[in-house]
Amino acid sequence: MTDADRIRRVRAELAELAERAESPDGMVEVSVGAQGQLRSLWLDPRIYRNRDAAALAADIVEAVRVAAESAGARARDVAAPVLASGASDPFFGPAFAELDRLIRQEG
Repeated sequence: MTDADRIRRVRAELAELAERAESPDGMVEVSVGAQGQLRSLWLDPRIYRNRDAAALAADIVEAVRVAAESAGARARDVAAPVLASGASDPFFGPAFAELDRLIRQEG
């Protein structure tokens, strides 16, 4: 498999990556992508029994945070084979590695 093939495979896996999380009471469920972007939000209809909008918002934010944390960890694992040595971010690691290379080239 060529480097280009590995990069294409990693990009496809990252595009498909999704992590789910739910609130402790099970009333909120979210799904996020590799970069933590919200893909879906499900609210149990029973949430309307409690009209505490602030609590609902906090549950949504926390569920997204948990799912995004998990998605980030999975994205790092997926991208590890093609990241520059020492890079830990699958989205900016390659860009930073290229910038470092260009700086060394100019120096």
